[in-house]
Amino acid sequence: MGPTAVGKSVVAERLASMLDCRIVNADAFQVYRGFDVGTAKPDNRDIYDLIDILSADVCFSAGKFVKLARPLCIGYAAEGRDAVVCGGTGLYVRALFDGYKDMTPADSEQRARLRQILDEFGPDAVLAEAELDPASVKPELRSNPVRVLRLAEKALGETGEAINEPWHAQRFKFALRFDRYQLNQRIEARVLNMVHNGWREEVSRLLAAGAEPHWPPFRAIGYREMCDHLEGDLSLDDAIAKIIVRTRRYAKRQITWLAKERGLVWLDGDASAESIARRIADLIREEKDG
Repeated sequence: MGPTAVGKSVVAERLASMLDCRIVNADAFQVYRGFDVGTAKPDNRDIYDLIDILSADVCFSAGKFVKLARPLCIGYAAEGRDAVVCGGTGLYVRALFDGYKDMTPADSEQRARLRQILDEFGPDAVLAEAELDPASVKPELRSNPVRVLRLAEKALGETGEAINEPWHAQRFKFALRFDRYQLNQRIEARVLNMVHNGWREEVSRLLAAGAEPHWPPFRAIGYREMCDHLEGDLSLDDAIAKIIVRTRRYAKRQITWLAKERGLVWLDGDASAESIARRIADLIREEKDG
């Protein structure tokens, strides 16, 4: 785990190689086919589960993630194999590891996430995130933002309880960190690298192929700004600046979320990926040997 741009995937790949196991993707947007550059998909996707599994017009949620990821992890454990879960979507990881028993409808991170969806894409997107059919909700309710948020929170909570099944394998949680200045520098460098690697062209291809800007994966940071740029509403420099600001704010929210994560072991990210992975492997072996 860890905020965006700390190098989670590189460490996860090194660790998976050491443990001879697969990686279960826990990123909310890497599940979508075609959204590659802006979601920082890894190059070696053959060692990952749950990458490129959905078309862009399909909604994904924490509940759907757990329904897919939990059987994978349980299956690997039953075979005596390890699995590395890697991703920055803290809600997904907590739902997978701990269920929803501690995630009340008033959960501040979940509410902030839903409110952001509401502000950017409207009530129908919030309802879809909660796996609710907008057409089944009365118009007067859909026009009330507070009621839409409460309905979505209730639905997400109920979904979580329904999928909270036993999972008896040992589980360990690690997170990478940098100081604020270093992290901000890494975020800026990462965004610029994405643009250099064809992010603008990727979004142009997606739109030309018929993708609609209101579809779920366009909620990933940067895709909306790239759409605005392509439509002539933003210069590329302004789009990049907005993406960097939004990414830094998102990283701050991720850090706040992780500060509440029980049993999380923090590791400094400025060491090499190889040494971080070896440290994690050593900590796991020490705990297993007990």
